[in-house]
Amino acid sequence: MKVFRISLFLFLAVCMALSAAETFGNPQAPHTVLIALENTRYKDRLVDTLVKKLDDGSVYITVVDHKRKELEGRDPRDYKAVFITNSGVQAKVRPWVLDWLDSVAAYDDNVLIHTTQITEWDPPVQVDSITSASKNSNIDDVTDDIVRRLRALFQ
Repeated sequence: MKVFRISLFLFLAVCMALSAAETFGNPQAPHTVLIALENTRYKDRLVDTLVKKLDDGSVYITVVDHKRKELEGRDPRDYKAVFITNSGVQAKVRPWVLDWLDSVAAYDDNVLIHTTQITEWDPPVQVDSITSASKNSNIDDVTDDIVRRLRALFQ
């Protein structure tokens, strides 16, 4: 029985660690940004680059995985800006992202959503949105645009 309890404890600890938010920067920074992603190789690299460009001492960044439901319960009013990167699978925004956007629609003016889609496409959302192909060669340009848009929300 003791081995079972230890195994269960270790399993729960690993699960909690895997789903925990990551933070970057100084918690006392004047600007806070929430970044929600769906882990893919491209999105991981996009977010890593974005964090490096934002982490200048004036921004505290929280990164969550929206596919693991870590966006649920988050209030956009707790952040200066919210950035969601979403896979545009079959030209659709993920249903759980749409559900979250619906739940915060009254106060979503600081939300920016990014979708990966090769063709021009307007995501069916009411918040500011941009699209890009999932090409590593365009990450610098895409993240420059995202940083510019997020910093505009700090005003």
